[in-house]
Amino acid sequence: MSAFLRRHEQRLPEVEAFRVSDSQGQVILGKGLTKKGGTSWADRDYFIYHRDHTDQTLQVSKPVFGRVAQKYIVGFGQRYNYPDGRFGGVISAPIPLSHFTHLLAQFTIGPNGTIVLRDADAGLITRSPEVPDKPAGQLGNNVVSPELQKIIRSGVHSSTYFTPASADGFERMVSFSRLSKAPMLFIVGAASEDYLAPWKEEVFKTSIMAFGYFLLSLLSGGFIFRLLNDLEQRKQALAEREVRLKTIIQNEPECIKVVDAEGRLIEMNPAGLAIIQADTLDQVAMQPVLDLIAPEHRPQFAEMHRRVIAGASQKMEFEVVGLQGRRRWLETHAVPMQDNDQVLHLAITRDITQRKQSEAELLQYRHQLEQMVAERTSALLETEARASHIVQSSSDGLYGVDDQGIITFINPAACELLGYSAEQAIGHNSHTLFHHIRSDGTHYPVEECPSHSAMQLGKKIRVDNEVYLHADGHAVPVMYAVHPIMLNGKSTGAVISFVDMSEQRAAAQIREQALIAAENLARVRSEFLANMSHEIRTPLNGVLGFAEIGLRNHHNSDKAHDAFSKIVLSGKRLLGVINDILDFSKIEAGKLSIEEIELDLQDVIGHSIELVRDRADAKGLNLRVVLSPELPRHCLGDPLRIGQVLLNILTNAVKFTEKGDVTLSVSCADQFLVFRIVDTGIGMTETQLGDLFTPFQQADASATRRFGGTGLGLAISKHILELMHGDIRVESRLGAGTLVEFRVPHIPSGEHGAEPGRTDHATSMPLVARPLQGLSFLVAEDEAINQEIIRDNLIEDGARVVIVSNGREAVERIISDGSDAYDIVLMDLQMPEMDGYEATRRIRALAPDLPIIAQTAHAFSEEREKCLAAGMVGHVAKPIDVDALVELVRRHTTGQTCD
Repeated sequence: MSAFLRRHEQRLPEVEAFRVSDSQGQVILGKGLTKKGGTSWADRDYFIYHRDHTDQTLQVSKPVFGRVAQKYIVGFGQRYNYPDGRFGGVISAPIPLSHFTHLLAQFTIGPNGTIVLRDADAGLITRSPEVPDKPAGQLGNNVVSPELQKIIRSGVHSSTYFTPASADGFERMVSFSRLSKAPMLFIVGAASEDYLAPWKEEVFKTSIMAFGYFLLSLLSGGFIFRLLNDLEQRKQALAEREVRLKTIIQNEPECIKVVDAEGRLIEMNPAGLAIIQADTLDQVAMQPVLDLIAPEHRPQFAEMHRRVIAGASQKMEFEVVGLQGRRRWLETHAVPMQDNDQVLHLAITRDITQRKQSEAELLQYRHQLEQMVAERTSALLETEARASHIVQSSSDGLYGVDDQGIITFINPAACELLGYSAEQAIGHNSHTLFHHIRSDGTHYPVEECPSHSAMQLGKKIRVDNEVYLHADGHAVPVMYAVHPIMLNGKSTGAVISFVDMSEQRAAAQIREQALIAAENLARVRSEFLANMSHEIRTPLNGVLGFAEIGLRNHHNSDKAHDAFSKIVLSGKRLLGVINDILDFSKIEAGKLSIEEIELDLQDVIGHSIELVRDRADAKGLNLRVVLSPELPRHCLGDPLRIGQVLLNILTNAVKFTEKGDVTLSVSCADQFLVFRIVDTGIGMTETQLGDLFTPFQQADASATRRFGGTGLGLAISKHILELMHGDIRVESRLGAGTLVEFRVPHIPSGEHGAEPGRTDHATSMPLVARPLQGLSFLVAEDEAINQEIIRDNLIEDGARVVIVSNGREAVERIISDGSDAYDIVLMDLQMPEMDGYEATRRIRALAPDLPIIAQTAHAFSEEREKCLAAGMVGHVAKPIDVDALVELVRRHTTGQTCD
């Protein structure tokens, strides 16, 4: 029978396939049923008609989606009967909808013409040309023109009419015809622009006749009726084939089974029995088939069985458990099978255990592969993101070029350094854009460019002495490195990194200047040290030399007195050098402080003049002082520091003037005290003026050797004036003298609650021959020479003195002698066993009212503050000025016996 159907299919290639159904509508024969088994036509219009009508009229369906063909078709169905006249089923010849579309496309009716095939209800079957993206081209669309609606309703067999411009803008002559052999409407429309009016109707009629001829030949053919005759002849062969079919089933390598509506196993071929580990059918016949299904699959299998019995074909994969416990994966295709008055479950099942194992392995492999791909992809994305982040966030400029030097990417740092946006740079030649000039400003041919050569040769290079041109035209010194990109041994471009060397080169210049300055400073310090050696050794030589002279002539009072006077002068000169060095150290450490107390300007000025008068008189200089009438006598300020600045400038004026005048003028102007010192000395050059306030420098080395000095005085003076919010200026000309003017703010003494100025006790207090008469001193000093000096000076001034060598002994004497045994304590700070600070704290605990005065070689203000914090009442610096010490002692022993 299948071969018979195939022969007819070859004769009519436009037919998709011939298929045969039984009386229930179940398709039992025809192409495609092996894979699409279980298809039913029971709901198709043509099947229902033939089932309910005994005539042999050929039925043509509307376009439907073929359940076996899996495409849109037009079905042509013919009834066949059993020999006793009962309804046997339907023979169908489906023609694909695409065939009608192809057929319509064969007719030539002009580029703007249309051919449409519709069903009896005007639903669209197909058309040419196709318009699938518009509603008019959708299958089943029944929207037609009012003219056509009127013609269809009239029932006429054919008609021709003219339509004005339609939705697409064309006028058409339309010919309509009902097909006599099929419930179809054939409509042909030709645009007026395509054909001349006299022969338009002829074209339409020809097209109608050609298509009608095709359908007529198809529908009036006797192949269906011949098929019925052949079917009757072959009924007798069915019995023989049944025997052969059973033989085939028994030898079929796949499982075939039949299950009744209650789910009991009725039939199973040997292949199936082998799967469930049964030797004979009797072992499982009439047993519930669910007993053989793995527990986890039983609910799904039961549902599938229910649907099959209800008439639906089913497909399912599940596991069975054999009689001996072996589990196998099966795939079943189940269809309902009518057996007299009952529906059975017929299934063809095959063992897919190997496939499942392969799928599981494949799934695992795929999962591993997907995981690997995901990991690699993630790693690649992370690497790409990291690389992109590095490129975008790098502070170095980065850009890439192809093998022609065209920029392919550029990072923000490069854009910022070069002044271009990425859009302005990408796509342009890098050499032409910003690298065509050498560092000396000359033109830079690309052939001579190291980056171009490196890229062409595929070699990495680094260049540190070239320039890139900024967008605004200025040259940017750069250091760059070229990294060629190689592909199959060939350079395809390069990545260039570069840094702006402007700061580095500026820093190099600064380093060079700093090196020169350091070398100059080293030279100046060396000269300063040599000068200091001279400045210190000269007065020290005077001290030692005149001490020997005084020792040898101690019997000659005049010579001894002269020697001792010169020792004192030399010592004071040595102390002045040391004080300059200490003041400069304070300035460098930021420790130099300024006081604000009441002062007598005439005393400050007079004291400074007296200190330089002897030397000026010795040189025959005319030393003059001019005080402005409006100059106040008293004001607020630091008398020590103002006097220090004034004395330094006066000393220089006298020192560098061989003859002529040194004039000091003091006035008050614009709330400033103005001090002006003019001399007729050697003067200075412009260069010397520029270095005047530089520490350790004088006019020149010869001046240092000739006139002496530390080279620190003016630097110290300038800093002191800045601390006072004052200033200093100098005018000079070589050989014509010098003018120095400095100013300090004038603060009237009555405007601030400042502490009272210092008084000179030598003049304010009555002079006595022994000012310390009746006072008892405890002196802690570890140096024997210092012990002797302080003992003799104190005893000569009338004091009683007890000497100890360290702080521990001082504490012990207070404990042993009692706190009332002493009126005052002189405490050295640096001593062995116990220093002066610790000793002071312990003595203060024993005798809170006993005054303690520190004596130290340190002259810094922080040292004095540290002494006060430890409990001391005063501080004197070594070498000790005896008059200052006596004044300090008397200040803190007021009310005690001082005969």
